[in-house]
Amino acid sequence: MTKRPGISSIIILALVGCAAAPGQTARPPLDTTTFVVMGEGLAAGMANYGLSTVVQQYSFPAQIAKQMGTAFVQPLIQPPGIGDVIGYPGQEVKLQVYPQGSVRQFYKIPDQKDEAPPLFVMNLSVPGFTLADATTVKPELPVARRNMKQTVVNMLLGFPQLFLEGAPLWTQFEYAKALNPTLVLVELGYYEALDAAVSGQPSRIPDPATFGQRYSAILAGLRAQNAEVIATTIPNPIDTAYFSSPLFAAQINVSPPFVILGGYQLTLEDYVTRNGLMAIANQFLSRAIGPLPAGSTMRASVAADITARVNALNAAIRSAATSNGAVVYDLNAFFRRIRTTGARVGNTNLTADYLGGFYSLDAVYPGPTGHALLANDVLAFINTTYGRSFPLVNPATIAANDQAVSARRVTSATPGHTAASLGLSNIE
Repeated sequence: MTKRPGISSIIILALVGCAAAPGQTARPPLDTTTFVVMGEGLAAGMANYGLSTVVQQYSFPAQIAKQMGTAFVQPLIQPPGIGDVIGYPGQEVKLQVYPQGSVRQFYKIPDQKDEAPPLFVMNLSVPGFTLADATTVKPELPVARRNMKQTVVNMLLGFPQLFLEGAPLWTQFEYAKALNPTLVLVELGYYEALDAAVSGQPSRIPDPATFGQRYSAILAGLRAQNAEVIATTIPNPIDTAYFSSPLFAAQINVSPPFVILGGYQLTLEDYVTRNGLMAIANQFLSRAIGPLPAGSTMRASVAADITARVNALNAAIRSAATSNGAVVYDLNAFFRRIRTTGARVGNTNLTADYLGGFYSLDAVYPGPTGHALLANDVLAFINTTYGRSFPLVNPATIAANDQAVSARRVTSATPGHTAASLGLSNIE
């Protein structure tokens, strides 16, 4: 492709100091002038079956920025979105997919007739990104590649720079530093945990020592520019809606628990995956139970191994943050709280169950209201840590138009399937 002439330098935003709250001595005054986010699908706003404006506009970093009153440009993607969905086969790269036009959302530029994408964005999060990707993967031509992750990188971090003469192409880490941020939120490591959990292979979670060294290098580079850095812990995938107890699997499939336990040789401590719930539902519709596809269940011992390894990575994150003067927001604890107690929004109780209202259909990333709840938890953390008083989001206003909330499943108390109806006469 032929590159068009364009700018080759960044306009550095003037820094505006913020006064410290009375008695606040633990941290320096918080400057929110340039708020930048490094992350993967969670911080990007990935949901349902791709990354698109449907949830991007409600991503928890975007909602935080709005409450802080700071500009936060995102690389918005037209529906139906782009990117592979965890736990499903990778998609063939097709640009565009109806009803997409430019794929990237364009904006009206003041004093110009034409619309164009923003030159720089503040949300640098890329679905599918690992910690290693954040420091090694750059945009590359051609834009559409057979590799979905590279295509997504090109659209989010390389558009329109790929078409501008002399414009630099950066890794996520380099991009963050180039923006000269005053506040950075780092949400990385979740994809590695998801990949290991969904595949049922705990060994795919990185070695904590190596992970900690890479994480520390990122924090050190950001702190060297005098940015305040908030590092988030990694949520445990076992706490998400992707993994359900056999009792919930029975409830959502309207059957007695012993049908699930006996029919699929599970214990109460084992798990049924999102794909497993669908496979069981299809078998119930056929009135016959048989072997489930690979990846439909997880043994308790594997889940415990995943949990232990995620905890080890989180210990590495805390150590890296301490060594580099960053603060830690416990994202893992927030996800765990949603799993154990849910969250009340107006008259609606959202849970971490599949179709429970907090998670989108992919079962690992929140819907818009879930992002609002997360944004409030982070804002409360920022207010406490830095002595600020940023207002919280009203989740009820978002829940009113949230498909994840409206699609909540109300299960029946009366079993619709019995052992006899499913051909399981040997199970009692």
